[in-house]
This record gives sequence, structure tokens and C-alpha cells, in this order.
Amino acid sequence: MKKILFTLFFSVLVVGAAFIIYLKSNPPLVVNGYTSADGNPSIRLIEIENKGLRELQLQSILVDEKLPDNAKLVISKSEPFEVGTKIDNNANMTFHKLTQVRIFPSQYIDRQAIGKQPQHYALQVHATAIQKITIQYKYLNIPFTLTAELQSNA
Repeated sequence: MKKILFTLFFSVLVVGAAFIIYLKSNPPLVVNGYTSADGNPSIRLIEIENKGLRELQLQSILVDEKLPDNAKLVISKSEPFEVGTKIDNNANMTFHKLTQVRIFPSQYIDRQAIGKQPQHYALQVHATAIQKITIQYKYLNIPFTLTAELQSNA
């Protein structure tokens, strides 16, 4: 009986370790692109996407290894974040604290519910020249870190 319990416990442990290794090698959060907001080069929009199966929670971001002065999560219920996207006074875009809203998995977003449900997510950061952004978040209560190098001519 002890052998069976030990084998069962060991099997669960191995499967759990394999699952965590798989998650760490395939993180769910990705950076899709970045642009300046409203044509202002000091306000950067960094579009992010949750490619996982469950919601994720942002914890903090670092810009060039420092905490930014001002960073918000922008949720668009309509258009994606592209060059020239108007974010100020746009009824389909809302601003939130980084830890206030969970990021919904993109595969479950209803693309027909434009104007009703979140369609796209981005980070709004006030900085003129961003070389590197580090995003810390939790997915399935496991901490993750995403580091993205940004070209200065964006």
C-alpha cells in the first residue's frame, strides 16, 4: 500500500513539474507591437496579448530597469492600437491601474462584440526613449517576467 501511495505521489509531482516547465518555456503574455499615442512621442502604447487559456494579472512594469513615472493599462473595446490611434476622449478606450484588471485570453474574446467587450490591451507609458520594458505578471498564480527590447525609432 505504501508503494502505491509513493508511486502516485511521485507521479503527481513529476506531472506538476513538467507542467510548470512547459508554462515557463511557453509564457502566455506577448508584446504585439508599440507606437506613440496621439502622435505624441513621449507617450508610448505597448500592445500586449494573453495567448494563454486563463486570465492573467499584471503585477508591475519596469522601463529601462526603472519604475516609470506613469503607466496605465489601456483597454480598447473597438480598434487595435495602431499609429495615429486616438486614445484621449475615445469612448471605447478605458484606463486602469496595472493591477486593477485581469487580461482576458485572446482566443476567448468575442470579436463580434465590438464596443461591448474588451478587444485589445496595451500599456501606456510616459517616456521618450524606451530601450527595454520588463513586465511582471501572474498566470495561474505562477509569477512570470516578460522582457521586450524596443527599437528607439518607433
